[in-house]
Amino acid sequence: MKKVKFNNRTLFIDGKQFELDHRIKDVRKIDNLAVVIYDFDQNAPRDRQFRNCKAFNSNGELIWTAEHPTNITADSYVEFMKGRGNKLWNFGCFICELDFKNGKLKNAVFTK
Repeated sequence: MKKVKFNNRTLFIDGKQFELDHRIKDVRKIDNLAVVIYDFDQNAPRDRQFRNCKAFNSNGELIWTAEHPTNITADSYVEFMKGRGNKLWNFGCFICELDFKNGKLKNAVFTK
């Protein structure tokens, strides 16, 4: 995987395009995967957690869905943190470190 980009719900990986379930907020190429954070949009569930961080391989196949640090209904990922490696900011005010091989939560630090 050389290049990833997005436009709305379309993920582009090395010139191939894949239509995803939600509008994409950001994507990063990590360990030969396209790690996507979906934007909290009108299609996001309101009655359960929004499992909005997902990794796809170069064929657009889902490899994993990231764990959240809590079981709270409103939990979702907001963005990749700038200047902090591959850590993510969580809606519940957690800085989250994921294992990008499987989407498991390695560490979560509450910041509020």
